[in-house]
Amino acid sequence: MDKGFAYFLLGLAFLLQTAMHSQQKHPILKTLDSLIAADAFGHAQEIIQAEVSGKTKYSSLNLGRLVYPLAKSEFLQDNGTHFPMAQELLKDVQSKNQADSVQYEALLGLGLAHVDQGSVLQANVYMARANTLANTLQDVQRKVASEFYLGEIGLKLGDIDQLMARTDKALRLMEAHPKTRFPLAPRILNYKASLMHFISKPDSADYYFDKAIRSIDTMDKDAEQLYYLPGTIYGNWTMVKQSAGDYGTAMELTSKSISSFNTFLQHTHNHPLTEKVHGNLSIAYRNLGSLYNDFGDKDKAVQVASLGYKHAKRYFLPNTVQYFSAVLMMAEAHLYAENQQKARTYLKEAEASLISIPGTNWSYAANLYFAWADLEKKEENFSKAITNYQKTLEAYTNSSADEFSQNIIFARSNLAQVYAENQQFKEALDLIDNTYSKVAEAYGAHSYLAKMMQLSKIKIYFLKSDFESAIQLCRQLLEGYGGTADVENRPYLWSEQAEILMYLAKSKLRSLPHSPKNLIEIAQIIDKATALVEKRKSLVTSQEGVSNLIANNREVFNVAKKVYVELYRQTNDEAYLEKVMALHESSIYNRIRARLNLTADALAPIDIREQENSLRNQINGFFDLEGNETQFNVAEWDSLNRSWQDHLGFLQKEHPHYYKMRYASIVEPLKNLEQHIPTNTTLVRYFSDGDNNYVYVYQNGRTNLIKLDPIKDLCISSISDYSVPEDELFDCLHQLYQIVWEPIEGLVKTENVIIFPDGELFNLSFELLTPKRIGSYGELATQSLLAKYNISYNYSLFMLGKKQGIVGFKKDFIAFAPEFDQEMKTNYQMAISDSLFLDKAYLTLLPQPFSTELVKKFSRKFDGRSFLNEKASKPLFTQNAKEHKIIHIGTHAESNNVSPELSRLVFAKNVADSLDINDNSLYTYEIYNQNLSSHLAILTACETGKPTYQPGEGMISLAHAFNYAGSESVLTSLWQIDEKSSNKILERFYGHLSEGKPKHVALRLAKLDYLAHGEGRILHPQYWAGLVLMGDTSPVEFSRPGFWSLWVVAALIVLIVVMVFLKKKSSHKGS
Repeated sequence: MDKGFAYFLLGLAFLLQTAMHSQQKHPILKTLDSLIAADAFGHAQEIIQAEVSGKTKYSSLNLGRLVYPLAKSEFLQDNGTHFPMAQELLKDVQSKNQADSVQYEALLGLGLAHVDQGSVLQANVYMARANTLANTLQDVQRKVASEFYLGEIGLKLGDIDQLMARTDKALRLMEAHPKTRFPLAPRILNYKASLMHFISKPDSADYYFDKAIRSIDTMDKDAEQLYYLPGTIYGNWTMVKQSAGDYGTAMELTSKSISSFNTFLQHTHNHPLTEKVHGNLSIAYRNLGSLYNDFGDKDKAVQVASLGYKHAKRYFLPNTVQYFSAVLMMAEAHLYAENQQKARTYLKEAEASLISIPGTNWSYAANLYFAWADLEKKEENFSKAITNYQKTLEAYTNSSADEFSQNIIFARSNLAQVYAENQQFKEALDLIDNTYSKVAEAYGAHSYLAKMMQLSKIKIYFLKSDFESAIQLCRQLLEGYGGTADVENRPYLWSEQAEILMYLAKSKLRSLPHSPKNLIEIAQIIDKATALVEKRKSLVTSQEGVSNLIANNREVFNVAKKVYVELYRQTNDEAYLEKVMALHESSIYNRIRARLNLTADALAPIDIREQENSLRNQINGFFDLEGNETQFNVAEWDSLNRSWQDHLGFLQKEHPHYYKMRYASIVEPLKNLEQHIPTNTTLVRYFSDGDNNYVYVYQNGRTNLIKLDPIKDLCISSISDYSVPEDELFDCLHQLYQIVWEPIEGLVKTENVIIFPDGELFNLSFELLTPKRIGSYGELATQSLLAKYNISYNYSLFMLGKKQGIVGFKKDFIAFAPEFDQEMKTNYQMAISDSLFLDKAYLTLLPQPFSTELVKKFSRKFDGRSFLNEKASKPLFTQNAKEHKIIHIGTHAESNNVSPELSRLVFAKNVADSLDINDNSLYTYEIYNQNLSSHLAILTACETGKPTYQPGEGMISLAHAFNYAGSESVLTSLWQIDEKSSNKILERFYGHLSEGKPKHVALRLAKLDYLAHGEGRILHPQYWAGLVLMGDTSPVEFSRPGFWSLWVVAALIVLIVVMVFLKKKSSHKGS
């Protein structure tokens, strides 16, 4: 990942709003605060009206101070109010020629009410008028207060110059009266500290933040002093530590900030600061999420962003800065988690929010342009990226000409990168050199940000093919880390070091002769990089997080594969080839191993595993708060993370085998492979190192590595497209053979083949490939790989020999087949009382009569159970499917390529349950958490095996999920297939399976039977070739005919014979 992305995500929330309406001490104001806190708004308004009319006159009360509580009560009743009662009170105060001090308080109060509402332009007008009156009054407290509030309004308007000027003026007023205590001092010092960070003066920022904390009145036990002010200052201080690379302190400060705000909200209700705290809490969430983003835990970054977004939607209108910031946070989190489509959706929402916010808002516009630029850069739309980065920098300049914040630093860095990607190397180097000079002057040549600029320059050198300069700068940077114990304990540096090491290895690989000596030296460099990725794994609590960590460092692993492939080619040393395969398989298997349905107590006792699952679920679901809840307990979160680390330490010591299976090294050696390979079987593994494609062949202890021609823009999609002309399809099948099979045909000498696809090859049914161009579909029976091999598929070499832990199922067969006939749809429509909840898509599902007939037939043959039509519901499936030798599911499915976890199987509507009538979809994420133990799962639904590409793994689909849930093998479809044809093949498949044939043999014979008896258009591959077997190929051992039932039948026959005999004998005696 480009580090600029992560630090832009952090740096964007550079200030927390800190506006404050001073706590009033007058008795009537305290009474009003209590009434508003108790939601007694009408009573509060009555008291104010009585006071204004003179019925309960307090001689010491400034009537102008009643404007804010009156406006507050109106706002809490209607957050879109125009404050009619407060406006009327202000007019009354002005019309009666009240003293300037009264008018000042009235204007200040109405200004603050508009700040709470988010109506910042109106607030600015009232506050400027209040400031003018304060200057005529010669009251230093009121002068300082009005300057402070005008500064805050400048921030909300995105006018940093206004913020800076007003804050400096307030400080000068305070410094001119050193013996006066200013209640607003902590807030003003907090802004000054933030501004010092903003203009790249970190030492001054630390000084003013420390001074701000010490200026808090700790003797005052008010919630403002105890919780609000510390939370705000700690939250802002976080950004300074982030820029300095001190992530341990940054995390500590963020936790303190969130904890302070939560405690404030727990101890107050309708407090004048409540809106400010909610806004600050939302931004504190983005700081926390960005920290997880940088640590590589993308899942938690998105979770925390979602929590902040939910919080903002609950407490703020779309036309507020707080709402905009939360939506932008969601866009950033998804952008850096590689969910570009979701990022684009949230960016559009953020854009709409920003347009609705009054004012020019240049600093916020800059933040939005920055995110758009990053998105375009990721999608390689370089001209659009350049335009947006330039707009970003222009907007920052319009906001404040003096600004040189972390945001600007990374915007300049990213713009230089895009210039280089666009072959504009002079512009790139000029810009990065200029940026580095400014950073070194402001932060120091050895600062974290300076190193980031140097890393950016390394990337530019590499793109320019100036490898010598890249190597020299890499070495210079690595020497700066020094390998000290301090570096060892600073995880955020590991990612930077890994990236520098990777570019050092890449530059040497591109510039040096590929002699064994040079390659070994490069291998040692890249091994250090993978070791640093390994170390970062300890910071991630979920296996999905580990997979994302690998995905974000995929280039490190690809470079490592390149180096070891070249070493193998130069030396023919099998150890190097094993290393290549270990690197590739480990990146896939890490996602798989955490989901294996481990049941053997030999690895870990069940109570330990239950405890682990409970702890993991608590951590991974911690931020998924229920209902409208948007706050979490920081102490509880810290405790959970400590418990997780303690648990891992316990497992490593007490249950090492289990620890190794679940949590051991990212790069596992590929040992004892031959022990897990069925006899007479060849393994064929396709993989890529990012640039080149290879195929690894293993058979009888012999290994080979073959480099392939580019596997890109192949005609794979044509195979399942009936509209493609025959001649074009026949050409395609032969061309594919030449690219992916011909290079290894002499190495595959066994009848059984297990293929491990990669990338788009997951869409290919290999059995269709033809050594010669065929002239008719019928020739596929004799002139294709189908005629020669029994082919099955798998995801990873590490999965070979991995049984799900349960064998010897007593029950042979269970099937689920909702036919989706008209009667089912009519019953559903009648059961829906409100048409708003009618699932119209369900009513359009095609009927599946052939699936129903097949299920009926083989339920009888295998003495199994079948759930048909309405009985084929989701609840009955989850209750009954597990622990059968075969689970057959004949239904519709939907593959979701954008969100794979939302791919689903469609079951019958549960018309008997009015509450859950529409809960008929079984999603991928639900399947992973179920027990679907079986020898074979049959998924013949549309597109159930269609791959969706995910980081760290070639594919994820419903078929994959069934494998995780306990099905040793899965028969599924790679594309939408014809129901009638697929059921003909399944009928023959079951026949061969019942004869004791291995699963892959039974499937091959069934397809050959289909081709032998079919004719016309149904011979097109779209009708039949999509069915594939994934996983274990061994035969299914069906139960022998029940001897108990035979004895019963025999006994009944004997009993009948005896009874007939006795009856005849009795009859004979009677006669």
